Amino acid sequence: MTDLTDLATRLLHPALQGLLLGVLSLVLVLARRPRAALSVGVLALGWVWIAAMPAVAMSLRATLAVPPDDGHSRADAIVVLGGDVLPVGDWARSRTRAGKGLALWRAGRAPLMLVSGSDQAKPLAEGYAVSGIPADRLLVDGASDNTRENASDSASILRSRGVRSILLVTSSIHMRRAAGAFRQQGVEVVPVPVPEAYAAMADAPGWLPRRDALTLTARCVREYVALWVYRQRHWIPERRDDAGP
Repeated sequence: MTDLTDLATRLLHPALQGLLLGVLSLVLVLARRPRAALSVGVLALGWVWIAAMPAVAMSLRATLAVPPDDGHSRADAIVVLGGDVLPVGDWARSRTRAGKGLALWRAGRAPLMLVSGSDQAKPLAEGYAVSGIPADRLLVDGASDNTRENASDSASILRSRGVRSILLVTSSIHMRRAAGAFRQQGVEVVPVPVPEAYAAMADAPGWLPRRDALTLTARCVREYVALWVYRQRHWIPERRDDAGP
């Protein structure tokens, strides 16, 4: 299943789609269908150009992004999802999921910390322990491989500790799906999104293609598809304001 998910993710990337269209254009050239080949080639170039435009990427991000929390809400636990870059140095000063989680803990906004994800749960737990979080306050879900498993596995651990509400930390464009998945498990969620670092893109010409814009577009396209799949399988609520208060 993981291999199929990885394949689907790759196929959703505009760069790969453009490459496949380019191959099709070459096949049409070899088949002596120049007009069709030209049309497909123009489509390939145009799609990659559009997907790599900062204006397009930032617009897609805006429709997915969740606003920052009010900075005052408290909960029974903080849940930090893996999948981000691990910070170096003082974690609390880092603009990452790990850094945000530690900042919430030091602000006293929850008495428990849970880290989730087979990719990063262990290093996150180790980093938080070094940063001063007591072992009896640190919970680890190291088995989950995707957002749905993050929610179901973590919810089971949280229920065993009597946790009913969480401050959920993940990236801004991932928050709607993640918050919806936890809510589907009966957990009350206060979203604490971590904005993606795309400040340089905001100051760039909106029409001029950029590699980071292409990457952001690919992430957004994947997230739109994932949201649709999760709703179809009832892994998140049907309502569209999945990450609302």
